[in-house]
Amino acid sequence: MEDGLIAGLRLPSPVVEIEEDRLAAAGVRVLLKRDDLIHPEVPGNKWRKLKYNLASARELGFGTLLTFGGAYSNHIRATAAVGQYCGFTTIGVIRGEEHLPLNPSLRYAASRGMRLTYVDRTTYRAKTSEAVVEALREEFGDFYLTPEGGSNADAVRGCAELPAELDPSVDVVFCAVVPEERLLVWPQECGQISWWSGFLF
Repeated sequence: MEDGLIAGLRLPSPVVEIEEDRLAAAGVRVLLKRDDLIHPEVPGNKWRKLKYNLASARELGFGTLLTFGGAYSNHIRATAAVGQYCGFTTIGVIRGEEHLPLNPSLRYAASRGMRLTYVDRTTYRAKTSEAVVEALREEFGDFYLTPEGGSNADAVRGCAELPAELDPSVDVVFCAVVPEERLLVWPQECGQISWWSGFLF
């Protein structure tokens, strides 16, 4: 999948220096990687996490993306946006009961064409079970399942591209992990850039 499928992506995201007298006096430079500026509707790590999920869905011939999230989920918003930009139907499975009027996050997702459905918290906890997924397929038809937060191997692949955007002359620590698996990924050093795993969101 080419980054250009979404107009206005700003990649690589800019790096800005935080200028502060105490840092300068200590001889310390702080550089901030502004992934929040990648795209106004798909900010932060959302594009990195969704990029290869979208590519996998397309390669497998799916026209619908289904994902999970809470009522204020940034992942739900981002999936709705990229779905509209990239020509996918989107379904958001929301934890808890429907409350009207919709909050701004869900209103935004719906405005981007996402179909919202709600499940109780017990069902939500079992969202990856075969029974829950099959029930969703019976209701909505076939879909490409993107996990809550978009966090899976495709997300790791997208986030793993970030170090290539960094200046190798600067020491950087980059943190990312798949939350559901709590696995350390990319524990390695590459030149003067080192990174370890933390949380993707």
